[in-house]
Amino acid sequence: MEIITIKAAIVGCGVISDIYIQSLQEKFKIIDLVACFDLNQERMLATAERYQLKALSYEAILADPQIEMIINLTNPKAHYDVIKQALLHDKHVFSEKMIAVELAEGAELCQIAKDRNLRLGLAPDTFLGAGIQTANYILEKGLIGQPLSAVVSLNRDFNIYADIFPHMNQKGGTLPFDTGCYYMTALASILGPAKRVTAFGRTYKPDRIGRRVDRPWFGEASQVKAENILTAVVEYANGVLCTVHFNSENILSEEPELKIFGDEGILKLGDPNNFDSINILQKPMNEGTEFPFTHGFRENSRGVGAAEMAWSIVKGRPHRASMEMGYHVFELLHGMYIGAQQGKIYELQSSFEKPAPLPTGYVDNGFWGPTQEIALAF
Repeated sequence: MEIITIKAAIVGCGVISDIYIQSLQEKFKIIDLVACFDLNQERMLATAERYQLKALSYEAILADPQIEMIINLTNPKAHYDVIKQALLHDKHVFSEKMIAVELAEGAELCQIAKDRNLRLGLAPDTFLGAGIQTANYILEKGLIGQPLSAVVSLNRDFNIYADIFPHMNQKGGTLPFDTGCYYMTALASILGPAKRVTAFGRTYKPDRIGRRVDRPWFGEASQVKAENILTAVVEYANGVLCTVHFNSENILSEEPELKIFGDEGILKLGDPNNFDSINILQKPMNEGTEFPFTHGFRENSRGVGAAEMAWSIVKGRPHRASMEMGYHVFELLHGMYIGAQQGKIYELQSSFEKPAPLPTGYVDNGFWGPTQEIALAF
């Protein structure tokens, strides 16, 4: 039986687009990439030539009735306009993180998608990878007992990162939104929705000078627009309490930490920014043991969320990287800033259904059995 495909277009041909396009062309048969667009004409034409795509204006992509899905890979500031235009032209959208910059913008986009009966999927989609799916399996099987608490810690050096990508020092682009979303999405996919959050924050050295001679902003003055050091406490609806630490003013060497503590064990997860994050299971009076992967997508498979959403459209079921979960994580991060700025506990207004786990066993690329992509069909 021939697989029905969803024709899609890439919008935004920046750094992240290469791995998306490669994954979608090489790993997934459900999506047929046909076009790309970028405001940078030279970059758009180079991408189109490299991957045999049509270079089209965004207006032409929106007007093409055969293109059913937009894969939005623009920077966060552009997300609201790009997604809104796509939805208003009756296109399904899968977007890189996060949904928008302002909370109200994200809520509006979700409402438009609901009103027009369209799919809106949101990255990060690394929670569909082997690492986080295996972690979810460990908890579902009760191997740490009842989960009670969790710890998140993430450090980076935005003197380097934000000098390459200046939006990282702007509202909606800071460490919690840029990278912390991987951690909070991983926990959301495992623990479900949060109930409330509060936080403390500070802005360290807000005045910056561009230091890279290979960038047009070399020597230009700029300002950090939001707190760049943030600590928070999250209460999940299931009772789990989580402490969170985000520091973008540390060193380049990251020491990521993500742990879940249960009444019968401890699960140490690897970096949720990766698909192949290792899980270490520790039981009473034992050393931690590396737990074997139960799921596929160990390799970098960015775009798997878009492919899974395409399968869900064909199969007529909910998609896993849902707008409800994506918006909820977006609101949770905003709640941290609101708590820090206003000195209050923020009560989450949104919720979501925890995504169904992918089926186990599809751990290779098909030599010994069905390909990994088949897992997305269920």
